[in-house]
Amino acid sequence: MGLTGMTLFGGVALLTILAPFELTEPLVRLPRQSVSTLEAALLLAFAGWGASIVMSRRLPQWQTPLTWPWVALLVAMVLASAASPISRTNALHMTGRLTAALGVYLLAVNGLTTRSRLRAALALAVAVGVVVSLLAILEYLGVRPVLAWLTSFRPGVATVGAQVRAGGPLQYPTIASMYLEVVFAFGLGVLLSEHDAVRPGRAVRVALWFAALVVIGEAITLTFTRAGLLTMATSLLLVGAIRRSQRGVDAGARLIAGLAVVIATLFLTSRTTQSMWLRFTSEGQESWYRAKVDAPAHVEIPAGRIRRVPVTLSNTGRLAWDSEATPPILVSYHWLPADGEGFVAFEGDRTPFASPIEPGSTVTLEVRVRAPEQPGHYRVEWDLVQEGRLWFSTETGAQRVISRAVVTGPASAADGAADALIPPWRPTHRPGRLALWRAAAKMVAAHPLLGVGPDNFRLAYGPYAGLSSADPRMHSNNMYVEMFAGGGVLVGVAFLWLFWRAAGSFARLARAGPLQDFAPALGIAAAGLAMALHAAVDSFLSFAPIYVLFSLTLGCAVACARGAEERSHANRL
Repeated sequence: MGLTGMTLFGGVALLTILAPFELTEPLVRLPRQSVSTLEAALLLAFAGWGASIVMSRRLPQWQTPLTWPWVALLVAMVLASAASPISRTNALHMTGRLTAALGVYLLAVNGLTTRSRLRAALALAVAVGVVVSLLAILEYLGVRPVLAWLTSFRPGVATVGAQVRAGGPLQYPTIASMYLEVVFAFGLGVLLSEHDAVRPGRAVRVALWFAALVVIGEAITLTFTRAGLLTMATSLLLVGAIRRSQRGVDAGARLIAGLAVVIATLFLTSRTTQSMWLRFTSEGQESWYRAKVDAPAHVEIPAGRIRRVPVTLSNTGRLAWDSEATPPILVSYHWLPADGEGFVAFEGDRTPFASPIEPGSTVTLEVRVRAPEQPGHYRVEWDLVQEGRLWFSTETGAQRVISRAVVTGPASAADGAADALIPPWRPTHRPGRLALWRAAAKMVAAHPLLGVGPDNFRLAYGPYAGLSSADPRMHSNNMYVEMFAGGGVLVGVAFLWLFWRAAGSFARLARAGPLQDFAPALGIAAAGLAMALHAAVDSFLSFAPIYVLFSLTLGCAVACARGAEERSHANRL
């Protein structure tokens, strides 16, 4: 490969291996900036590349179909960052990420100049994806050593309702899904490449790659990400259809069809029917946990004693209340002072349901209530809890039902609640995609030319969405919308130019012709389509593992298309 080629390919391999394993704790802390493990790997790869340029005295190939659109995007982002009314520092950090992404892209274009290197890079990405997938599966199964180790990469296990959304070492399940969708698409090309190769042990190799894709497909399913399932199915359809158009219904096409059947079976058996129905018919869990409570207006209980209070509850949500499930849904309560905010005691006794309460059903039961030790005047807030997951009263739109209470007992020097109160719970609102997109439209109308600054949508959307308490981690859930909201028309148009040129490179890979004998090209084309589709429902370029993979994928596409054009030109000569 030569020293320069080995250095460049080594940089691509290093980033491919480390991309999904970025530690949450920074490797180096600097004033107003920190360097993560993945960012350190980026610096190392670029340093090696720079050293190879000096030693070889040859400039890298930088004139590509995407170079000028990418440069235009970065210039627009710098201008938008400088004009940002929210946080220039955060906007410049985002601009720096996409600058690094351009470097990764050019590294891939210059390092993957042969079919063998390109095939090896894709195979390595799939192998790393298998490791990530196995970790996600073990996380879903609740293997404690794995759960403990994964806390080095993300805060904790994500859930939607009671359903675990596996993410492995990636920060969020949606990010894990995005990563695995691209790797899965790569794997389809690698699988067909192994199938088409004429070498000893081919059947064993094909079986191993088939198994690898099944593992990755299962992990995507366990992220419980709807876009992931859609893009995985689209990748299978695209690769299968192109293979059929090129070679008919051959063994390779049947292999893709068989993989689709296996993954569909895994998907259908991965969750309960109710869980699937809830996930695919609602955007979030806000409508799942709803209850109408009819409780006595006044309650009287001796201090420290237990009394059964009749309460009628109607299930107005979409989830059955089952006290035998894992985790169970139980009836409980909170003690509040007679007046004011805060809680005297938040965790009340639990009362189970005798049988599951289906949506639309009503039940009356004797709720076990334990009184505080201090006599006085209080209030009781009635609630339901999904043990270890959430309280119904903390969900958006929940209606609080409170009864006045008198706790009787011997006279005491202090009448009323204890001095130290538990602070009131202030739930953070989680707006749906339509609400976020409407907020983005208002943002663009207010700042049409340069937006509010790249990556600043999450810091600014609250007032535009009519929210007093907005989660600053919430993006617009659409990469295209994110660019227009953060950078206005200037950044948005530049991004669309880059997208259009990238789409052209991926389209060339999907066409029949010079690439018929190079199956990995189909996997790269499918990866491009997966990214374009997922970008319509998620914003992911602010996450280092994804912008690295995004850039490597674009580099693979351009390198592969260029190699095919050069070989076609040589054949004509």
